Formats: sequence, structure tokens, C-alpha cells
Amino acid sequence: MENQLKETESLNVKGIILLVAAVFSALIASVACGTFLSIIGGAVVGLVFAVFFNSVLLPQRESDR
Repeated sequence: MENQLKETESLNVKGIILLVAAVFSALIASVACGTFLSIIGGAVVGLVFAVFFNSVLLPQRESDR
């Protein structure tokens, strides 16, 4: 009998976090200021916070396993 299990690829969680942070921070900046430059600035600030989150807060530690 054939193996019915399909191989699934794991999600790129860090990439999704970066994307969501950039999109939502750009939306917040556009609502707050309403200029195109604020949208770009908000996206950059969101990416900086997401990179900090991914590199400092998210990694698994030995005690988490």
C-alpha cells in the first residue's frame, strides 16, 4: 500500500514576522501622518523592530527544549 502522507514544507516564520511587521507599521504610519514618506519610514521602523525580535527574543535557548 502506498504511503498516503504528503510531505509538507515548514513555514518560514521569521519571514512572515518581517512581512507582517513591515505592513502593519506602514499602515499605522499612514494613518498617523498620511504622507508617503511616513509609510516608508513606518515600514523601515517595523522591519528594525522585527529584526530585533527575530534575533534577540525569538531564538530557542537550551532551557526551552
